[in-house]
Amino acid sequence: MARDDDNTTLSQDGAAGAAAPVETRNRGRWFWGAAIVVFWLLVLLGAVFAAGGLWVRRTFGVISVDQLLMNLPGGEGAGGGELIVSAAVTILLLPCAIVLVILLLTEKSRRELHRGGVLRGGGRWALRGIALVLAVAAPLGGAAVFGSTIGAAEYVQAYAREAAGGTTLADYYAVPRHGVSANAQGGPGMRPDSGEGRERRNLVTIYLESIEDTFADEGIFETNMLAPVQEATEGWDAIPALHQYEGGGWTMAGLVSTQCGIPLRTAGAVSDATALNLIGHDGEAVDEYLPGATCLGDVLSREGYRNVYMGGADARFAGKGAFLESHGYDEVHALQEWYGLGETEIRSDWGLSDRRLFERAREEVTRLHEQGQPFNLTLLTLDTHESPYHYDYCPDDTAEPMTSITVCSMEQVAGFVDYLEQTGVLEDTTVVLMGDHLKFEAETNSFWDELRNREGRTIFNRVWTPDGVEFARGDIDQFSMFPTLLELAGVELEDHRAGIGVSALVGADEVPAGTILDLDEQEYRAVTQSRAAAFYRDLWGVEASG
Repeated sequence: MARDDDNTTLSQDGAAGAAAPVETRNRGRWFWGAAIVVFWLLVLLGAVFAAGGLWVRRTFGVISVDQLLMNLPGGEGAGGGELIVSAAVTILLLPCAIVLVILLLTEKSRRELHRGGVLRGGGRWALRGIALVLAVAAPLGGAAVFGSTIGAAEYVQAYAREAAGGTTLADYYAVPRHGVSANAQGGPGMRPDSGEGRERRNLVTIYLESIEDTFADEGIFETNMLAPVQEATEGWDAIPALHQYEGGGWTMAGLVSTQCGIPLRTAGAVSDATALNLIGHDGEAVDEYLPGATCLGDVLSREGYRNVYMGGADARFAGKGAFLESHGYDEVHALQEWYGLGETEIRSDWGLSDRRLFERAREEVTRLHEQGQPFNLTLLTLDTHESPYHYDYCPDDTAEPMTSITVCSMEQVAGFVDYLEQTGVLEDTTVVLMGDHLKFEAETNSFWDELRNREGRTIFNRVWTPDGVEFARGDIDQFSMFPTLLELAGVELEDHRAGIGVSALVGADEVPAGTILDLDEQEYRAVTQSRAAAFYRDLWGVEASG
């Protein structure tokens, strides 16, 4: 019995000893299996980041964090399905396919090396060391590519500077204080009316999609694309150098900067609220857009103007309609209305043609002018938006399609200007033509070779006032267009300030200290790049969390 007991004990000890290495080996296999999965996921993450950065650069050029947040969700009228398909294929499908192929080839090579005895001892650990380096380098490298594309470094630096107590644009923001006409309601920021009985001029502002002064240079392009509108506005005034604000460069940024005098920042970019990042997503409208800001339409509404907007694209996209309706516009005419009226000259990716827009605008400006009430009519063109789209009324006679499209669009603008002159509208109306932003400098866009790395690019503009105008400052950016538009309409502004801008009708010596004109170039850049989180929470009506 004793022998039997001893044998049993020995047998049990042997089984336990054999089981321990098996369990250890299994745990090792699970660990390295999980490590391999994590490694390839990190490689894929880096590939997706890099592909996303490259796709954005090719499609839009270098952008800003704010532009990404405002436009990432997409929405109706956002460039059509081709853009979405291109993004999905480039950013997701291609990286997944490439990483999968590399994975299969790597695994096949690893097994062959293992069978050949190469991956034993030091060889195995060398391979694991290389994998560890790649697991760190791939996502970091991809993130670096993507971050450089959206200006992530500048974004972080702005927050760091603000945290260190640096001044922000909130320190230079001025609610426009203006004389209120007798029949206006008044409101926050008003001062007693000192301008009753003064002449007020109607205002027509035409935003030209992606139009800049460079397009008139025949030394760069095959033709002067702006010739039609230059001829129609011969004798008009102009701001010699109108600059796009740094960090801007898309339509809503152009509208907000020139009509509110501030950079466009989303509430989701400065607080815990993320709903506003979905502006225009799936055609859903938002109720209010920067409700705490005082913008062009707000001031003109208080001055007794009727504000009307007309554009070819869907007003729901990017919250354009919500912006206009939140800031004094009485009527917003856009794509859904054009469909309802039976318009057919519509490009599926964006909207109504410029020809039909200006034909509709002729009827609208005549109606407004005959009513006798001061009016503000804002128009936004569309034909020159990427990708190139030829309507039948545009000739296709240039090597670069966008060249003839741009000339054709300028002909529509010129025809509308001629109509304003022929019907006498110009006798009591200020008219401002200006690009909404510079042309996207992106590899897949038109004029990539001509525009890339070209310095000194400025936004095209022309200004008509019945009595003429002299600009005291010929070098401004979009923020100062806000007070300039108001004063061109005859609205008297206290200290000539609105938003962070100062009217171009006055020089630096005509405004009190404390404006952006006091800042040198480096200080000005830091202020306009500041995040001003609390300030933007107030503008968006978002309460600070906890």
